[in-house]
Amino acid sequence: MKTKMSVFAIGALLISFASPAFAVTCIDPELMMEERKAERYFAWANCYTVKVRTRVKYPFEDTRGSYSGAGFLINRKLGWIATNAHVSSRNPESLEIAFKGKKFIEASLHYVDYLLDFAILKVSPEKIPDWSIPAELACSGEPTVGSAVGAYGHPYSLSYSGTRGIVSGMRYRRGRLWVQTDAPINKGNSGGPLISLTNGKVIGINSATLSKRKSEGLGFAVPMYHACTLIRLLEGGIDPSPSYIPISFAFDKDASVSDLYVAIVYRKQPVHWPLKVGDRVIALADDPEVEFQNQGDLVHALRGKRNKVGLLIERSGKRETVFVDSKPRPKLITRVGLHVSGIVIGRQALKDDELLNPDGLLTVYDVASASIGSQAGVASYNHLVSVDGRSFKHVDDLCGYLKKAEERKEKVKMVTRIDKYEYRAQSKYGLHLMKPKNVQLVGPEAPENCGNGNMEADGEKEGAVISSVSLR
Repeated sequence: MKTKMSVFAIGALLISFASPAFAVTCIDPELMMEERKAERYFAWANCYTVKVRTRVKYPFEDTRGSYSGAGFLINRKLGWIATNAHVSSRNPESLEIAFKGKKFIEASLHYVDYLLDFAILKVSPEKIPDWSIPAELACSGEPTVGSAVGAYGHPYSLSYSGTRGIVSGMRYRRGRLWVQTDAPINKGNSGGPLISLTNGKVIGINSATLSKRKSEGLGFAVPMYHACTLIRLLEGGIDPSPSYIPISFAFDKDASVSDLYVAIVYRKQPVHWPLKVGDRVIALADDPEVEFQNQGDLVHALRGKRNKVGLLIERSGKRETVFVDSKPRPKLITRVGLHVSGIVIGRQALKDDELLNPDGLLTVYDVASASIGSQAGVASYNHLVSVDGRSFKHVDDLCGYLKKAEERKEKVKMVTRIDKYEYRAQSKYGLHLMKPKNVQLVGPEAPENCGNGNMEADGEKEGAVISSVSLR
């Protein structure tokens, strides 16, 4: 029989749970001797770090297969665990977590972000071990460059392992800000905590590393202070999804700070902003001292804000305030796609669709290898032009049509478009003859049957995090 023991040391929090095969001790590092705090922060991480394993059957932006990573407890009462979006996936078929020394338990996807490589998993609070405590989060201010940090997780299945390094800098890549570190981040570390070895707080979420064939000591983590904004909004019952940004900015590759100069204003988005080409977006009107350094700052500044928001801009050399509509994009977990013959199809609503996809064509997210769709020549990120000469704008309508063809055992003709140079054109078209099989709606909250109306939410492509990056 397994035995369990609890010990509380005088003057320090010392909780020890033991069994013949496993023991974890949670000692408050603040009560340790100064010279031993750093090593104890890793021991403390055992009390909030978890293993995460995911199986993806019908991927949207992810890859089909089984994967594992890390996460950490952020709210015991709600059963919330933070991790990377690429660890949880955007449409997991199954999702499980395990605390140290415990069996895997079922988890659900509570939130996944469009911009940050960030997700929140939810487990039953009753299944969280008594000794487990939420991580202490660094929710204000950027981490200090040069400060000591530790990356914690399960690299290459070496469970609950820590590596040490420093904060190398803050980097803005692909529309978002990252904590750069030389602490080794390997496969299995993704989603785990990047811990300050100065105060024990979690300053980031381990996410990616540059290819080790090209570099060494270049790891990246999601800044915790950005993730904290989302967590606090969710705890308050507010959707933190990014707002629609119906403009694109001109990019100066030589500038260390990118001024937000308006390059184009889109007219067919759910919101319209009264900006003009050449305007410079500076800051929120009610916080003019905190100027935007990049588009990511604007996105984060609008999180949780609704209706009219004042923006301070510069137009023709003069500063003025304009009021814009702030409306969040639909939650990614509400997105619904369609599976047919190994193909996953859905709506990928991008702000420049009026230029690149004006007809609102559905997108092929994924094609399984050795599937009927693959054999027919359908490829990922093609646009679906028509099926048997009919154009479909909603996956529910397409599901109903293909379901009937499947029941009749009839083949269908799909026409797809790919953005690839053809003679005097920037796109070419493919014809695919196939038999529909296993037609069904897919998504975290997808209904079981077709014919429930046009329920799918839009979603933006979450592409590669950093050029030449290997997600961990």
